[in-house]
Amino acid sequence: MSTVNVRFPGVLNSKEMLVAESIQARAWDAVSRDNRLIGDEADAAKAKLGGIIVRLMSDGSKSINTLAAEAVQTFRESAAGG
Repeated sequence: MSTVNVRFPGVLNSKEMLVAESIQARAWDAVSRDNRLIGDEADAAKAKLGGIIVRLMSDGSKSINTLAAEAVQTFRESAAGG
């Protein structure tokens, strides 16, 4: 009996969640060095970074290091833009 592979945009499976956590840890290390965020600001920044990572992961063909670097760049650009 075969199963249907159903994907929902923005919803990660358990393997993807582990990858996303790894990417976020690497990206957060770089972002937090720049911004010295604490409390609610840090929580909001982590959530924003997580959203960026999920969007970047939708392609599925990039390495963890590449995704982390792109997430940091996107985060910094969005912070500089407003």
